[in-house]
Amino acid sequence: MVIDDPYKVLGVSKDASDEEIKRAYRRLAKQYHPDRNPGDAAAAQKMQEINAAYEQIKNPEKAQSAGGYDPYGSYTGNRSQSSGDSYQQAAFQYIRYRRYREALNALQNCAERNGRWYYLSALANHGLGNQVTALEHIRRAVSMEPDNPEYQRVLDQIEYGGTVYREHAGAYRGFAFGGSPLLGLLACIACRLFCC
Repeated sequence: MVIDDPYKVLGVSKDASDEEIKRAYRRLAKQYHPDRNPGDAAAAQKMQEINAAYEQIKNPEKAQSAGGYDPYGSYTGNRSQSSGDSYQQAAFQYIRYRRYREALNALQNCAERNGRWYYLSALANHGLGNQVTALEHIRRAVSMEPDNPEYQRVLDQIEYGGTVYREHAGAYRGFAFGGSPLLGLLACIACRLFCC
């Protein structure tokens, strides 16, 4: 979603400081958050606009492409969104910012559970460490849309050792050797043998 005037959506001037923009975003996000407006499609749509406006101000070159990348590196393209899709779009935005509980809350408001719903639910559950649910939901998404390479790639990553998480979090856990603790241990032992 590309916003014509993202500053207007956030209620700030075009010369607003970063701090003013963040404050405006936080204030509006609290007001239109799905937890405060359960079942309100208008609030979910407004939250989607607020997220898009904030992202557009922070990353204007990315917004120009009218597409984007999800947290797992998959290109999302410029998908046309129906009003029934607004909760899924809100969930997608929450997942992008690693706010997985909020994503699941937004998905609970969706009337239709299509392949994309199960895909987003799998990403959010995976982010929260709910591997059984994540695997079940991504398998369901793939069964509903077997020709979707994005779903298949995430299924492969979740099935084979949770590499989705390790690819993005490995550096924070100290796994410098391809995300494998075993390789790290072997390297440590080899280093001790040669150094001592």
